[in-house]
Amino acid sequence: MVESQDASTMSANQDQPLALPENASSSEVDAAGDVVRLDSLGPVVVNEDGTISRINNWHEMADVEKRILERVLLKRNRERLERLRAQQQESA
Repeated sequence: MVESQDASTMSANQDQPLALPENASSSEVDAAGDVVRLDSLGPVVVNEDGTISRINNWHEMADVEKRILERVLLKRNRERLERLRAQQQESA
């Protein structure tokens, strides 16, 4: 039997973000004191304009390629975030 929900209950449920599944595969990388959590989707890429994206073919890459890319992205992301923060402070 399907229970009906009133409008206040439905809107309250829609305001809550969905949780990730408990079995989502992930690993942690320690890079110069920064711990970055990576999951099966691959690392987050900070673009020059501050938007974020992911590597589309992450699941197809060899472990060696992933390790190299993780190192490069950690450094590049850190540099881009520092530059974006500096720009934001200059404009404030």
